[in-house]
Amino acid sequence: AIALAVWSCASGAAGPLAQTALVDARPDDRARTLTRWTLWSVAGDIAAPLALAAFAALGLSWRASFATVAALLAIWTVALAMRPLPAAHVEGPAEDRVSTWQALRAALRDRVLIAWLFGVALCDLLDEILVVFASLHVRIELGASPAWQAAILASFMLGSAGGLVAIDRLLACRSDRGLLVACGIACAACYALWLAAPALWLSAVLALPVGATAAPLYPLAAARAYARCPGRSTIVLVGQHLFTPLGLALPPLLGLVADHAGTHVALALLIVQPIALAVLAAATRR
Repeated sequence: AIALAVWSCASGAAGPLAQTALVDARPDDRARTLTRWTLWSVAGDIAAPLALAAFAALGLSWRASFATVAALLAIWTVALAMRPLPAAHVEGPAEDRVSTWQALRAALRDRVLIAWLFGVALCDLLDEILVVFASLHVRIELGASPAWQAAILASFMLGSAGGLVAIDRLLACRSDRGLLVACGIACAACYALWLAAPALWLSAVLALPVGATAAPLYPLAAARAYARCPGRSTIVLVGQHLFTPLGLALPPLLGLVADHAGTHVALALLIVQPIALAVLAAATRR
């Protein structure tokens, strides 16, 4: 428990700091940077269970998996320390640096930024939360075996990767705001069709476009948030923590809904994410 707590603190600090460093390093290409960031995250989500399966096939325990990951992280840390990012890209000029409280006050004063950070917080719905409730739904409502559960989730992940690759290309000639509106509308429609799928094979097929349209929502929304604070990404980083209680509350609340009304109703509530982001993008000017 102590080890996991320390790991959570470390990864919770390293991930956002790395993201803000990349955004500050390419301030004119935020949306594509975050899209590629998300694509690598999807690649990790796919590679992790495959690596665990490979270790199991070799007869190695979970301890060997942990040790391997620890070694890889140690190599990455040494490589990062040997070639750090330029300080200007990470912290900005000394006169522009702000304290945590100053960043928090600046975030609270910007109502549009708060709206976008709320939208970013909603992106948990069609990510980890969807994976959990979709797995339960297809097992309970459609009688899926573990193989079918894996196939449907794999379809969702493959669609996510394909959608991110497509958005990366489209950002070369389309605005991130316009793409966010289009992805939100398309995602809501595809998700509604997936929910209505009466058969496992159809659910697996429809999971592909759901993943393709849902995955770009996070990087496009996050890019709009960072655009509110050019060169001051610390404000976004601090402001995101205002919605940590929302992220903690959503899974148990949806679990209560599923207990009382079924997984289908709980899943239906997740459509709030694409609709809210599409409305927010349409209502917010550049």
